Amino acid sequence: MLKYSPLALILAQVLAAPAAADEQEQAHQHEDTEVIVINAAPLTRTELNSAQPISVLSGDELREKQAHTLGETLAKEPGINATHFARVASSPIIRGLDGPRVKITQNGLDTADVSRGSPDHAVTTETSVAQQVEILRGPATLLYGSGAIGGVVNVVDERIAQDYVGGTRGFFGGNLASVDDLRDFSAGVSTDVGSTVWHLDGFTRRSDDYQVPTFTNEDGEQVSSIENSFVDAAGGTLGASYLFDNGFAGLSYSRLEQSYGIPGHHHEEHGDEHEEEPGHEDEHGDEAEVLPYADLEQDRVQLHAGLTNPFNGIEKLEVRYGYTDYQHQEIEGDTPSTTFTNKQHELRVTANHHLTGDWYGAIGYHGFSQKQSAFGEEAYTPPSETDRHGFFWLAETQKEGLNWQTGIRYERVSIDAPTLTLGTPSYDFEPFSASFGLNFQWRPEVRLNANFSHAQRAPSANELFANGAHLATQTYEIGLGYSVHEEAEHVYAIEASERRPLLEKSNSLDLGAHIESGDNHLHINLFANRIDNYVYESFTALNSVDLVIEDDHDHEPDHGPEEEIGHEPEAEHDHEEGLPVIQYTQRDVLLFGYEISGRWQLDEQWRLDAFSDYTRAYTTDEQDNLPRLPAQRIGADVTYNQGNWETQVGYIWYSQQSRTAAYESATPSYGLLNAQFNWFPQAGADYNLSIYLKGENLTDKLGYVHTSFLKETAPVAGRNFSIGLRGEF
Repeated sequence: MLKYSPLALILAQVLAAPAAADEQEQAHQHEDTEVIVINAAPLTRTELNSAQPISVLSGDELREKQAHTLGETLAKEPGINATHFARVASSPIIRGLDGPRVKITQNGLDTADVSRGSPDHAVTTETSVAQQVEILRGPATLLYGSGAIGGVVNVVDERIAQDYVGGTRGFFGGNLASVDDLRDFSAGVSTDVGSTVWHLDGFTRRSDDYQVPTFTNEDGEQVSSIENSFVDAAGGTLGASYLFDNGFAGLSYSRLEQSYGIPGHHHEEHGDEHEEEPGHEDEHGDEAEVLPYADLEQDRVQLHAGLTNPFNGIEKLEVRYGYTDYQHQEIEGDTPSTTFTNKQHELRVTANHHLTGDWYGAIGYHGFSQKQSAFGEEAYTPPSETDRHGFFWLAETQKEGLNWQTGIRYERVSIDAPTLTLGTPSYDFEPFSASFGLNFQWRPEVRLNANFSHAQRAPSANELFANGAHLATQTYEIGLGYSVHEEAEHVYAIEASERRPLLEKSNSLDLGAHIESGDNHLHINLFANRIDNYVYESFTALNSVDLVIEDDHDHEPDHGPEEEIGHEPEAEHDHEEGLPVIQYTQRDVLLFGYEISGRWQLDEQWRLDAFSDYTRAYTTDEQDNLPRLPAQRIGADVTYNQGNWETQVGYIWYSQQSRTAAYESATPSYGLLNAQFNWFPQAGADYNLSIYLKGENLTDKLGYVHTSFLKETAPVAGRNFSIGLRGEF
């Protein structure tokens, strides 16, 4: 039966096709099927004509996958996983890389939150009001800087219009879910007023603690819901654009307010002494222990302007500027225990120009100024200031079926911790990056691409200066600027490191193929990434009760009440009162893997979608596994379409992850069965109305997420039923 398989049919048609085709036919063969332009790329590109692996989530597909967090929204995309911090603050992981290596942007500008420093800090983008989400895998540093060595996720909305909308248009939607009693609603509208376009959107979302299949936690208790995993969020955006003959200029303001629980965050388990205060009540209305939660606020102003042919030789000039004022407090009872703030300015100027012959390019400047601070009980990093100034140049040409793409970027990064006295208070880096790629139309049905990138990344302020208890991840973190020295038995002192932190240096190779035959598609991507001086959190054999801590940014020793800084604690400790110590370290590592996805239209009604991805990562010297590495996945969906309705059944299998780092446990395999019914009622045709019913994890399978810091305490959600509605006008 193999000869009748969808894959065999595609390959048979490809090999039977003529090797040569008219160049004009090749240029236009996808114009009806691939029309989405990548906003994150300064030169006009689609998913097909880019040498770099790119994918886009938009339209109904985005609405159906939309979740509270960006990580959960993208978690089923090939090559993308999530940190899964109990569904309240999940961030995307791209090919095993996360945190400061994955740049998250809103309309091309940094989200300016503090999510890159900790998995319990929320990403402040909102996908329910977005037009599309763009994912650039692999190094994308040429445009976005050294914080994008792992990839870029760009969330695009319509807050600043670049053209008229043709009158008035808008959208509305909402959904309800059973597993966490979710109530969600969003809406937006854009309208032409003379030479201006105005935009308004907003959303509101509330959910309670989410339910899970009953399991036994580390304390031997039976658990059926994840305590303190509630979400209460709302936000809105107002934007206006002025359009003129050869350009546009627009300004937008957005406000986000969000409160969410921080599961697994219990001070009393680690020797901290707090007086009992009134806290959240449990589901029966009884007084419960004090449970901390985050209270987040963000104000954001964005400016976007563009000119067509402003000067001789310049075809397009674009300016993007953003200012963000961000704050979130971690609150216990009525008292903020820790406050995180970020004030950030960002400016990007890009000029598209015609070089010579068939070569086109984009040259630009990217400036970035960030002031972050943290104060309170868990201020495990001191206040810091980060400034970046980068210059980039990209160029491409297309000739005889080949699309050549190349570029370079130079950047100067300065990171200062003005109040720091222990360790080096400032660092300067000069990352340099370059890439070269090609996209080749080999046959009418086959497009091949290859991309080689050399990218450098400066360590983040958190990776350099961390020194304190981080109870959200149940660890004590020590940054690259410090070393730990044994003074006596069970006594360890934190000192300034004599070794200067180094730039991460990535050399990445991507090979890909897109095969298309009629309505059948197959994408294959292979990647290998060698990163020298890779920064990661390595678990040590130490416990925080063994540390003697002497610094000046709001830290207290993690010893018992009778011990003092600089005094030798007793030889015997109860390590259950402390935290495991993790230290940021730099080693050379190798990451490699694949992403495969395909769509086969079996007949007019039946369609099969399938994907698989895999990432392997280890140090090159001793082949030590990197921590929290995503497991291999295989998934498939079968869809039946009949007129104005369709139904879909899918299954995703997550393999066992036994390649673990030191002090990390293996994670068993599990599978999730999902189903969905979509209805597009004729009565709502003028509103492009769609209604869906969805069932997730229908077998109520217990699944632990290996990439999560809360793997053992916050597994995936249990059986969930939801109903949603989406309309456009």
